[in-house]
Amino acid sequence: MRQRIGVERLNKPITIEDVEQINQKQQSYIEQLSDKPKLWLAFCNEKLALASETVCFLLRQTLSNYRRGFPSQENHYLQRIEAQMTELKSVYVSFYHFAPGLIFQLKESQPEIYVWLMMQEEFGQDVEHLISGLMVASKIDKTMANVLIARSQLVQLDRILAELIDGNASGCEIYFEFLRIRQTLTTSLIKHWIETEKVTHQCAYPVLALYDNPAGIEWIEQNSNYEQWLFERIITKSDRNTWFRIQFGTQPSAINSPKVMLFAKLLELKEFEEIEITASYAPIAFALCGDWRLVPSILEHLLALEESEGEIWIQALYVVYGERLPLKPSDVGVEYEWEEICQKLVEWQDRDGYQQNLPSRLGFALSFESTLKAMQGQNITAEFRQWLWYQLCIQSRVYIPWDMTMPRYQQDWNFTRLRELPSASERFELRNQNAVVGY
Repeated sequence: MRQRIGVERLNKPITIEDVEQINQKQQSYIEQLSDKPKLWLAFCNEKLALASETVCFLLRQTLSNYRRGFPSQENHYLQRIEAQMTELKSVYVSFYHFAPGLIFQLKESQPEIYVWLMMQEEFGQDVEHLISGLMVASKIDKTMANVLIARSQLVQLDRILAELIDGNASGCEIYFEFLRIRQTLTTSLIKHWIETEKVTHQCAYPVLALYDNPAGIEWIEQNSNYEQWLFERIITKSDRNTWFRIQFGTQPSAINSPKVMLFAKLLELKEFEEIEITASYAPIAFALCGDWRLVPSILEHLLALEESEGEIWIQALYVVYGERLPLKPSDVGVEYEWEEICQKLVEWQDRDGYQQNLPSRLGFALSFESTLKAMQGQNITAEFRQWLWYQLCIQSRVYIPWDMTMPRYQQDWNFTRLRELPSASERFELRNQNAVVGY
């Protein structure tokens, strides 16, 4: 994994003035394009436009795949995307050697492609290119930016991000988020930025709390309201079930927040066992509890829904049953029309295919290991994996970083570390007993 950035590794802060000088230098290259023959320039721009159309599509497909499921090594479509993008990258490298302005002009016309290029070794080894790419990254779609930055293998990237924050360059909170996702922040560095007012308290203290830092824990407790930073607040409590009951009460009817209700389900509090199938949070609640006895009610509700409303229930059923479900979420609207899907599920129910002996995950007993496997499932969407991650951390009583934009090797590394903690597995398996006694 990457090396964490401590205060001692920081060099000269990168200031707004430094960034402006880089912009001016690159702008001069763009202006030089007007000196080129018009036919030559038109030819270059046409070829770049064709390449950019394909790259833009491939970037969106990459992001879509990350949302649909874990970016597994077995995902051959993602592998093909990577191969195509590597080929297309050579086009941009060639045009850069002809005239750098052809690439720098992409900052305005194709900012996502520009960020992708600047995060590649061919461009990003030049610090000015890297800084320029990061400045543009702070202005594009946040999730796309997270994917592009998280996947970058540039050795100096984390240090440059830290020095941009240290220099108060615009976009500091976004750069902080990049470092968080890349797992290169340190407690000392966060405290340094709090003291020097480089990042906001709202940005820094919740991360410190997850690092089990007393100052962070105290700050989120004093500055949160209702559901704000609820994951951070729960995971830092030793007696989390009792705390939750004191904080939110024991009457489901008194809670009007789907997020709070889902955390109650995740904690497996007896008072919140019942699931209202028509509620907006119900599919995730079902996936968290894995109670097969709810399936008849779910299917009765599902049959009355349109595809756009019912698709999330297929995803929830897959979290619980995995390959034992007669179809995959990716089959919806591709392999089968909605009417066919409903029919297959009814037939599955009629032959008692849904019946299990225990609460289930991926068709196996709901356990620490089956939850980790679900986190690495190609057919489990980011929304469900987010809640499974909350469940893993809270019920195992250990924080492991996770974000759906992390590349495969980083997620795998985190899951391997968690598997190597026998106490985490033991605590997860004892969660029901803990819920009863209030721990």
